Amino acid sequence: MLLLAVGYLWFRLIDNLRLEWGSNPQYSYGLVVPLLVVGLLIRRWHRNADRAFTSASGQARLGFGLIAFLAFLYLPTRLVEAATPEWRPLQWLLGVETIGLTLTAIYLVKGKFWLRQAAFPLCLFLVAIPWPSPIEQPVIQGLTRINTELVVNVLIFLGIPAAQHGNVIEVGTGMVGISDACSGIRSLQSSLMISLFLGEFYLLRRPFRLLFIGLGFVLAMVFNLFRASLLTWIAAKKGVAAIADYHDEAGFTILMACTLSLWGLGYWLSRRHGQRPQAGTTPAGNPGLPANPGQPSMAFRRLAFSLVIWFVLVETGVALWYHIREAQIKPGPAWALKLPENNPSFKSMPFTPDEHELLRFDDGKQGQWQEPDGTTWQAFYFDWRPGRVAGYLAKRHTPDICLSATGLKMVSGPTPAGLKVHGVYLPMRSYVFESSNGKLQVFQCHWEPGVNAVYAEESGRFNLVRGIWAGRGNKGQKVLEVIITGYDDPEQARQALVRQLDALISVEKL
Repeated sequence: MLLLAVGYLWFRLIDNLRLEWGSNPQYSYGLVVPLLVVGLLIRRWHRNADRAFTSASGQARLGFGLIAFLAFLYLPTRLVEAATPEWRPLQWLLGVETIGLTLTAIYLVKGKFWLRQAAFPLCLFLVAIPWPSPIEQPVIQGLTRINTELVVNVLIFLGIPAAQHGNVIEVGTGMVGISDACSGIRSLQSSLMISLFLGEFYLLRRPFRLLFIGLGFVLAMVFNLFRASLLTWIAAKKGVAAIADYHDEAGFTILMACTLSLWGLGYWLSRRHGQRPQAGTTPAGNPGLPANPGQPSMAFRRLAFSLVIWFVLVETGVALWYHIREAQIKPGPAWALKLPENNPSFKSMPFTPDEHELLRFDDGKQGQWQEPDGTTWQAFYFDWRPGRVAGYLAKRHTPDICLSATGLKMVSGPTPAGLKVHGVYLPMRSYVFESSNGKLQVFQCHWEPGVNAVYAEESGRFNLVRGIWAGRGNKGQKVLEVIITGYDDPEQARQALVRQLDALISVEKL
């Protein structure tokens, strides 16, 4: 019964994270982390198979209380997670609950020694949980910008003219986004995961594990710099489009070289600074058996049974709650964006294969045009059909993240700027960016069928929990983003946007 309860928590955690692992290239390495955790646990078991274990009967009350607390905390976690599974602090909370309950159960069943043996392998799973955005974004932007600057210096040293614009490098053949050639968070996270795994695999002493983590990060950044410099050099010589011909091969080669280097370094450190296996303490004549064999206590049986019943009640209650709430949702009129293709200055902007892979939208279009008053307009429209993955993909990219990565400076935003066009409420948020061509007025709308305008105007943080009342957002998602150049006044740009959308948005009559 205890295995059933703990196993279900792990299923919920992995089921939540698999969408992030499968749709976000930054964390695709997470798919292998559960296998590494299982491998380390098996390795620990084999190294200590002759070690006796005793139940923690002396502190059972504390353990029971901790399990009860973590199990109760699962109720609000699951309630919010069902509505906004992509909220990263919630993913961390679910991970802490799962790992904490598992370790407490191990402590109650097998004692303090086996708790120490299982603690590091299980906690290794935390590297597969995406960092919260307030932590992740500064790290991404900082590492990527440093790498961009280093690549520019390498190109100049090789005699190739290059200029840096944020995370974009300008060469003679065009603009190269450094994200095409590297990813700061992927290098940091993957090297951290490999270093932690190998440090545990070779049982390095603690100071040398810390040294190994630092050396792993340095190696990852050096190899990443080499990869980015190579691809940018190819772009300068053969054109930006040529990156696609070498991108995957270069990435795989550098990944293998970095992994093998870390593996060799870990093996060398283990030969010099590894820990020796501890001698077993199994009582003579009773190898491999518990020191206190026998049936579990009645209190422990009741705890295990109560956990199973509790999780069944939580899942039933959550499903019933959302069934009732979503039955009251009125989807409202369906709408779509029609770009001004009859405008002589209109240019359609086709999506690249990488953009399709990253966003996985069901329908999308983007274009650029000019108006008679001299303003320049860019519009991006994405539509995801009903499904759980829609929430992940529709909410992941915002102007303050994506445009800042291109070197633009955000002056203000996000500011609520809701619009109503043809009876459809669009919960717009406005931003102002500075560029070399003047100010950019940016408007982005994340739209869900049936969401009340009051909820849509709330802050982004509140919107993460408002899904408890408004439903799970699995009725489909739309994202509309418009970038306007030529207006200094945000209100003037907003009024122009209203006139423009009145002509571009078409509503299907019910």
